[in-house]
Amino acid sequence: MRTVSVSNAFFAEAERRLRMGDEVRLLVQGNSMLPFILGGRDEVTLAPYHDEDLPLGTAAFYQWNGKYMVHRLVKKEGDRYHFLGDGNIYRIESIPRKDVLGVLKTIHHPNGTSTDATAPQWLRMGLWWYRMRPFRRYILFAYKRMRGIPNVPA
Repeated sequence: MRTVSVSNAFFAEAERRLRMGDEVRLLVQGNSMLPFILGGRDEVTLAPYHDEDLPLGTAAFYQWNGKYMVHRLVKKEGDRYHFLGDGNIYRIESIPRKDVLGVLKTIHHPNGTSTDATAPQWLRMGLWWYRMRPFRRYILFAYKRMRGIPNVPA
């Protein structure tokens, strides 16, 4: 397995570009968004966030505990958003709404196809997957095994 480390300076540049109003395209690392985004394979396009109210199921780019993340919005409480990676089961990250840096717009797959990450069906599928948390451990184990992905925590 090939490991790629990307410095926070790289993501800080992505943050800067998003704040300038530019879209940013990144190769995703890690498997915290399995099964919808496969790290080391899929690329994502992030669009700037303009403090609009995000619908549940939206995947956003933000910084939490010093790390940049792209995870799914699963709950709103006042001015706080709560995010969880699709490949994660327990840890929900809570941030102020104003700290969202960008919104996942498109997932680009190596076969040339792309997925509209703002489409209502993609958002619904993500929320359905969120509700499957009690079973995700088993589904993800089988998925990783079929795909040859090491079964390490996301």
